[in-house]
Amino acid sequence: MLKDLLLLLFPERCVGCNKTGSPLCALCERTITTRPQALSSTTAALFDYRHPLVKRALWALKYHRKRALGKYFGLALYREFFKQLTRENTLNKEEIVLIPVPASVKAVAMRGYNHSGVIASAIAEAGKEDGLSLRVEHKMLVKRRENARQVEARTKTEREKNVEHVFAVRNGERIAGKTVILIDDVVTTGATVKEARRALLPWKPKRILTIVVAH
Repeated sequence: MLKDLLLLLFPERCVGCNKTGSPLCALCERTITTRPQALSSTTAALFDYRHPLVKRALWALKYHRKRALGKYFGLALYREFFKQLTRENTLNKEEIVLIPVPASVKAVAMRGYNHSGVIASAIAEAGKEDGLSLRVEHKMLVKRRENARQVEARTKTEREKNVEHVFAVRNGERIAGKTVILIDDVVTTGATVKEARRALLPWKPKRILTIVVAH
C-alpha cells in the first residue's frame, strides 16, 4: 500500500523523455542498441556507456533510487548472456553463483539497495522461470574498508590503488568448484573486478567470469 501511495504522489517518469508511467518508456528503450562485447576471455559487457540514455539510466539507478532500472538491465543481461544456457544440456544443470560487486555502506544506506545486487537478482529470477540454477550471493563479497568512488580516480594506477585489498569474502567455501559470475554496472579499466577476482580465487571456484551492463 505504501508503494502504491508513493507512486500516486510521485509517479515514475522516464529518464529519457520524462513521460509519466515508467522509469524507461518503450519508445526510449528502442533507442538503446545492445552492443555485446567480449572485453577479455573472462569479461563481457552489453551496452556502450557513451550512449547518453544508458549513462543516464545507470546514474538514475545508482544515485536517484530508480530501482526498477536495475531489473531492466538485469533482464537485458539475462537475454543476451544466460538465455542460451537453457538450450545446453550440460550447463543448464550446473549451479551458477552470481556475485554482485558490493557498493559502499554509505551508498547502500543512501539509496536502500546495492544496484549490482538488484541487477543480479533480476537475472536469477529470469533464470528460475527457465529452469536455470542461478544463486545470488549478496553478502559473500564485502568491502573491508570504504574507498573513494572509482570515477574520482583519474588514472589507471590511481584506480588500482583505490581498490587494492578493498574486498573480503564471507563463507567462501560456498563457491568451491562452482562457476562464479561477477555482476557490476560499468567497467572501465577493470581494476574493481580484478580485485574482486583476487579476493575470490583462494576459495577455489571452478571459474570466475564477469558480466557488466556497460563499457
